[in-house]
Amino acid sequence: MKNPNILLIYADQMRFDATSFAGNEVVRTPNYDAMAAAGAYFEHAYTSFPLCCPFRASLMTGLYAHSNGMCTNHYPIDLDCVPAFLPELAAAQGYRTGWIGKWHLNGGNKFDFVPRTYQLGFDTFIGYSRGHHYINGIFYRNEDPTPRTSPRYEPEYQTSHAIEFMSSALAENKPFLAMICYGLPHSPVDMAPDHYKQMYAPEQIRLPVTVPHWKAEHSKAYRANYYGLVTCVDDQLARLDHWLKEQSIYDNTVVIFVSDHGDLCGEHGLEYKSSFYEGAAHVPLVIRWPEKIPAGVRVGQIVDPSVDLFPTILQLCGAQAPDYAAGHSLFPAAYQGNDPVREDMGYYELLKVSDAACAVLDVQEHKRYPERGLRTREWLYVEKCGVPYALFHLTEDPLEQFNLVSAPECQDTVRHFRAMLARKMEEYGDRWDIQAGAPPPDYQTHEAGKKFYSEVLARAVTEA
Repeated sequence: MKNPNILLIYADQMRFDATSFAGNEVVRTPNYDAMAAAGAYFEHAYTSFPLCCPFRASLMTGLYAHSNGMCTNHYPIDLDCVPAFLPELAAAQGYRTGWIGKWHLNGGNKFDFVPRTYQLGFDTFIGYSRGHHYINGIFYRNEDPTPRTSPRYEPEYQTSHAIEFMSSALAENKPFLAMICYGLPHSPVDMAPDHYKQMYAPEQIRLPVTVPHWKAEHSKAYRANYYGLVTCVDDQLARLDHWLKEQSIYDNTVVIFVSDHGDLCGEHGLEYKSSFYEGAAHVPLVIRWPEKIPAGVRVGQIVDPSVDLFPTILQLCGAQAPDYAAGHSLFPAAYQGNDPVREDMGYYELLKVSDAACAVLDVQEHKRYPERGLRTREWLYVEKCGVPYALFHLTEDPLEQFNLVSAPECQDTVRHFRAMLARKMEEYGDRWDIQAGAPPPDYQTHEAGKKFYSEVLARAVTEA
């Protein structure tokens, strides 16, 4: 059997529980549900650093953020942090590699061209630097700095771009590694065609008790729009699957669905990500490979897609993961629901951001006090600046409402996890003083980004 094709589908800022397969009673995701039922469904996928750029950098390097140097959003990736990036390693095994969508690994302006050196070796690159503008979106092709736009909704033409790339690989009789990053369901959640904006009503939403009353109205309206974007992503899965079947490559194509982090959607009074809470750190993860993975596999172990996908994809390509890779292949668990050599525990980190950098970055990146933690099936333990900060007994308190870090009866547990975290930090080469020091070069604020977008759109070439 020839090497499988690989299609990684990456929805930006999608919560684990934003699918009907995960038990959500409002949102409709029939295509995701079918994918999850047909392959391995990872029930406890927690991203170690729930923020965009750190996840992306880990996916491309196989390293935790503290090792690859991506301390927060909007910095360019260190081009020397590893000998070779994931697409380069896949290409060495004969794969055609393609990236579609938002990139967010070269810093700089929103909706800008990504220089070839920062495309990390992808053969085909149809995307843009960063930002979210789903109507009249901007993209660039490979080494051409000409901005392009489309009258179609962004995820719809991005799916077409992915099919275009995969078709070109088939024409060359080569296996492909295709990665498509949809900006959805990341905010702005109201930037959608009326069909998706009106699909769900705030009155349908039942909020968890972790959303405070003063946040309830906003949270319901936000989630209604957010779920519409999730269903839009789900519709794209149907198009991709239809094409795979039409080309008779469905059975030998590995499809991976994942997100970089969730969205708190008002829980604990918070929004978006950058938090240890379930809503931010727990992400959907499915791997389907009809020729190898039995249908209906449910993986109960804790996994970290930010570092585990790197060795997983390399194994598919027929390559061995480099010794420096921090994660572990997900396939032993995907085949049988359990990997006996995998430690059932997740690492958590938010790296320090200096006062100088915080002065220019958005509030989501204001992390003057670094955090580290460990998550097991029973406990979530977090330290801030090396001091115990949070302890939740997840089996009794799955909504993470009651912080037991100061409870007298839990001090033995705190001491246990404090010692374990210190050992893990030493094992992983992590330190409390790792930080984003200087502000990111050529950083562009939201307001400047809006102006720049308008200028780029005015000179963009329209593609159908």
